Amino acid sequence: MSRPQPELGQISGYRLTGFLGEGGQGTVYRGLSPSGDEVTIKVLHARMSEDAEERRRFFRQVDLARRVAPFCTARVLDMGMHEDRPYIVSEYVRGESLDRVVRQEGPRTGGGLDRLAIATATALAAIHRAGVVHRDFKPANVILGPEGPVVIDFGISRALDHAVTQSGAFGTPGYTAPEQVSSDQIGPAADVFSWAATMVYAATGRRPFAGATVPAVLHALLYEEPDLTGVPESLSPLVSACLDKDPERRLAADDLVRALTGGDTLPAAGLTEPPPEPKRRVPRSALAAVAAAVAAVVLAVAMWPEPAVVRDPGPVRTTAQGTPFGKEIGKPLSGHTNDVRAVAVGTLDGVPVTLTGSDDETARVWNLRTSQPIGQPLAGHTEWVRGAALDQLDGVPIAVTAGDDDTARVWDLAKGGSRTLAGHEGDVKGVATGRIGGTHAAVTASADGTARVWDLRTGEQLGTPLAGHQGAVWAVAVGQVGGTPLAVTAGDDATVRVWDLNSRKQLGAPMTGHSGWVRSVAIGNLDGTPVAVTGGEDMTVRVWDLGARKQLGAPMAGHSGWVWSVAIANLDGTPVAVTGGEDTTVRVWDLGTRKQLGTPFTGHADCVWSVAIGLLDGRPIAVSGSRDQTAHAWSLGPPYPAGG
Repeated sequence: MSRPQPELGQISGYRLTGFLGEGGQGTVYRGLSPSGDEVTIKVLHARMSEDAEERRRFFRQVDLARRVAPFCTARVLDMGMHEDRPYIVSEYVRGESLDRVVRQEGPRTGGGLDRLAIATATALAAIHRAGVVHRDFKPANVILGPEGPVVIDFGISRALDHAVTQSGAFGTPGYTAPEQVSSDQIGPAADVFSWAATMVYAATGRRPFAGATVPAVLHALLYEEPDLTGVPESLSPLVSACLDKDPERRLAADDLVRALTGGDTLPAAGLTEPPPEPKRRVPRSALAAVAAAVAAVVLAVAMWPEPAVVRDPGPVRTTAQGTPFGKEIGKPLSGHTNDVRAVAVGTLDGVPVTLTGSDDETARVWNLRTSQPIGQPLAGHTEWVRGAALDQLDGVPIAVTAGDDDTARVWDLAKGGSRTLAGHEGDVKGVATGRIGGTHAAVTASADGTARVWDLRTGEQLGTPLAGHQGAVWAVAVGQVGGTPLAVTAGDDATVRVWDLNSRKQLGAPMTGHSGWVRSVAIGNLDGTPVAVTGGEDMTVRVWDLGARKQLGAPMAGHSGWVWSVAIANLDGTPVAVTGGEDTTVRVWDLGTRKQLGTPFTGHADCVWSVAIGLLDGRPIAVSGSRDQTAHAWSLGPPYPAGG
């Protein structure tokens, strides 16, 4: 019998098309976005919507989860409020859960089990690199889709763990880690334990810790050894190591992937190098034994493309651990021969990197742990490089750059080479990447007064230019509101404009408030409200409600020169903006209070052209590029300073 859907026929532009299930967290529906893409919509239970702080915690954690690399995970697309009930929208993955498939068809065997183990471990590694802990990894949260296993519901349990039932607070009995039952100190190691328990179920059809009741299962979990009968010999040593009751003795997710693919060195696409020392390691002799036992997996599963054309053998020397808020991490990134105009931060194959673009007409990729360049400069532009982005295209790491030669370029960081995006009739000032339905796209901003949309796979321009600014378009950011892909642009006409990327139409009137050129824009989320943050010639930083298309609160003032760049992040539940300016400083602002956090970051000798935010060793960092021809990395804590 189909379930009735009272008052939920549509949620913020998403049309509900079916009921998928209900649990301690909320009700899950299948739906369609305004552009017609299939999505999954989770609506939280009404009883969880009464506490404003609880809702803020939920949105902040979901915002963090949105940064997880999409490889082997269902992308988080949107979030918001509907009739006072929080909801989250994610990519819809066709297929059945691992739990259901094993119950209906029996255990997984051979190459199917190998592929499942590698794909799900890779997904966990990506989740952990984004600073997220799943906390409820289990067979029901692994979908066997047409393109392989996909992990869902990552990062949501932490946001809800103060509001769900007792069983939800410590995960699912039979798959939860011992520390989730006996302690509130839950980290990535708990996910590794749950992964191993899930692999036991996949291989045998039963859980590793048996019991007729929940208390019996928990007793076995805490005090008994797992039953690994039936787990293949190729996988059993690895699973056993991951089921250690001491979280400090389990493998880290990156170690897990390396072991599954044949040893300590992981051949992967993109910019690769010897992997960093993990936070948790078993003895090398034990890891070597595990790697040898599962080496046959590599022969059966072709998970990875050919090795990258560039490699960096440099040792790990730098860490964000223990570096106070606002202090430099490592050495300045020095090698460009002119201004560093653009920076982007990402994690490629386990290596935290930054991409820099310079007036010397090149872009470079840097290892943030060693402060050294990886490979040769990306050379091809014939004028200044003003914009930079890092992304993945069909699983291959790419860089996208924008230049004053009127072009943007897409660089294949795995095999080398580039593709030119040509069509603008003026300098290309900025670039951002995102998805428009099933199309992986880039949006460029230009001095010709337009922004243009490009298909990253083909290099073709999509539709007509986004035209409306009176003067140069200096900056562009891409995001989603209510399932609609949006671009936000800023320009010389002192306006900020919002564009529907499906229709290529401007939404509403331009947003005004700046008294001069607007040089930078970023998109983020402020307690469930999609926002843009801009900086400009008037030395202010402003926050805009993208749904209502109006300014929120007073401008943030503190820079003593033009604000050239802005980025948005979430610091332990606090949404912040990081800005760089003509006054040579980098500053951090609490978007909720509009107050500056701590003192300005000083270290550059000249104008700060660009800023970006990322993670190093699981801790937040900012990277800035300057007229002084260097880029610097900065710690964003913890601990965090109070607002000024």
